Amino acid sequence: MKNKLLFAILAVLCLIPTGAAYASYHRIQSAPVDTGNAVSISIDDPAGNNYAFTKERDGDEADDLIRYFLSLKDNGQSITSLPDSLLGEQFFKVTVSAAVKSVTYECYYTTDPTTCYFVAPDGTAYKISDEDAEAFITTKYAESIYKAASLPNMTLSGTVDVTPDTASWLYRNYTGGYVESDVSSFVYPSVESYEVEGNLALAFDMIPDFCSVKVTDASGSILYDGMLDSLSELSLRGIPQIYVEVSAKWYQDASRSFYGDLVYSFSSYVKAPAEFWLGMTSVNAGRFVAVTATNVTNPESISLSSTTLPNADTPTFYDAGNNMAVALIPVDIETPAGAYDLTFTCGNTTAHVALNVTDPNGGAGIPYSNVYVDESVVQQTRSSAALMQYESVENELLASSSANRYFYEFFLDGMAGECTLQRGFGRDIYLNDSASPVYRTNGVDYSAPDGTVVMACNAGVVVYAGWLEYAGNLIVIDHGWGLKTWYYNLGSIDVSVGDVLDKGQAIGTVGRTGFTAVTGAHIAMSVGGKFVCPYDTWPDSQYAGKVIIAKIDE
Repeated sequence: MKNKLLFAILAVLCLIPTGAAYASYHRIQSAPVDTGNAVSISIDDPAGNNYAFTKERDGDEADDLIRYFLSLKDNGQSITSLPDSLLGEQFFKVTVSAAVKSVTYECYYTTDPTTCYFVAPDGTAYKISDEDAEAFITTKYAESIYKAASLPNMTLSGTVDVTPDTASWLYRNYTGGYVESDVSSFVYPSVESYEVEGNLALAFDMIPDFCSVKVTDASGSILYDGMLDSLSELSLRGIPQIYVEVSAKWYQDASRSFYGDLVYSFSSYVKAPAEFWLGMTSVNAGRFVAVTATNVTNPESISLSSTTLPNADTPTFYDAGNNMAVALIPVDIETPAGAYDLTFTCGNTTAHVALNVTDPNGGAGIPYSNVYVDESVVQQTRSSAALMQYESVENELLASSSANRYFYEFFLDGMAGECTLQRGFGRDIYLNDSASPVYRTNGVDYSAPDGTVVMACNAGVVVYAGWLEYAGNLIVIDHGWGLKTWYYNLGSIDVSVGDVLDKGQAIGTVGRTGFTAVTGAHIAMSVGGKFVCPYDTWPDSQYAGKVIIAKIDE
C-alpha cells in the first residue's frame, strides 16, 4: 500500500514541470508581439525586394524598425476601411516576429506622407501619421515607391534585356534631395553572352544624354566606335560573334528626378536575319499559300504584324527543321483580285512579302447551283440543334493542328472508284428553290455507287471519326501544319481517332448519311480556321498537285 502511495506521489511530482512548461508556453503564445519580446522583422516591398533583420541589442537597426512598426497603430488614425483607390494596389508586407509568434502589417506608402495607410494584424485599417509616414518614405527601404529610382532598361534586337556591369544611380526622394539607389540586385560584373538577330538594335527605355558604343569582333578588330545614334549603320552580316562595350549617362538636371551612369560589357552571337518566302506569289481567292521563314530558331517569335489581305487569320508558324518555319495562310474566297502586302516580324527583322490574289471566276461572280433534298431530310439534318452540334465540333477541330508535317507531294481527291463530281468548292447553293442562297459549299460533292471506297487524300492522323446529325458519318484527318481534310456523308467508318494513315489508305465507304440527297461523299479541305479550295493540290493542277513550300520542297 505504501509503495502504491509513493508511486502516486512521484507521478504527480513528474507532472509538475510539464504543467509548468505548458503554462509558460501558453502565456508566451497568447502574449502580444511587442517591443519587449520581438526578435526579428522582415519587410517585403512591392518590387519584390526583401529586407530581413534580427535584433541583437537594443538600439540596433532591427530594434529601431520593430519599434517603428509596432508604434504605427498608437500614432495612427483609425478609419473604417482603406480608400477605394488602394484596392488591388501592392503594399509593403511587414512581419514582426517574437520567439513563437508573428504579426503581419500591410503598409501602403506613397511619396506623399499625407496619403499613407496600413492594415493591422487584426484587420483594422489606419491612416499613418504624417510624421511616421515621412520617417519611412525617406529611408532606403521605401525606394520602390519612387519611379525615378528604377534603372533604365537597355535591350538588344527589341527583345533581349541586357544587365549592366556597373551602375551609379541617384533619385530625388520626398525631401527633395538626391539619394543613391541600391543597384546591387541589378548589376552583374561579368561578361554575359546574348543572341541577336541581324543587328544589335540597342535601345533604352529612357534615352540617355550621352551613349558611346564600341564593337569588336572575335579577333579584337574594331567594327564600330562611336555614338549610339549612328550604330544602326553597322552591318553584322557574316560576323558570327562580337564584343560590345556601352557607356550611358543621364546628366543631373533641375527638371529631372534622377541622374546616373551605366556601363555594359557583353558578347553577342549574331544570327542571320530572318527571311520570308512565298511558295506561290500568285494564288486564286479561296485557296491558300505557304510562307517559309528561314534563319529562325523560335517559330513562336514570328508574327504577321500587319497585312492588307482582307479577313486574314493570324497564321501559326510551325518548326520545319534546319532553322526554318512554315505557315499555311488561307485566302478568303471573298478577297478581291489585287496585290496585297504581308508584313512579318521576327526578332529585329521586319519583312514585306507581296501576294497577288486572282479571281477564280474571272469576274463572273460567285457560281451557284440549285440543290434539291427531301424536305424531311432538311428538317432533320439542318435543324438549329443539328447545325449547332456540327459547328461546335467544326470550331474545335479548326482551332488546333499537329505541329508534325504528315502530308507530302500531291493530294488525292479522296475517291477510290468510279464517281461523279456534282458540285465544286465555293458555290452558292439555292436549296429547294429558295429565294436566296442557303449556304456555300466548303468542299467538293461526289456521287458514287454503294460500296465505293473513300481514301485518305494524304498522310495524316485521324482527329475525328463519328456521327453528327448534319454531317452524317464524318472523318477528319489532320495532315499537320494546320491542314486538314474532311469526309462527310459516309456509309461506313473504318478508322479510329489516333490512327496514323498513309496517302490512299481506305478510311470508309460512300453513303447517304446526314445532309445529302445522293449516295456519295462530300470532301473538304481546311487550312487554319478556313475551308479552302483543294484544286491546286491535285495531281492534274497547273502546279503538279504539290503544296508548294519554298526552300523545303523545291
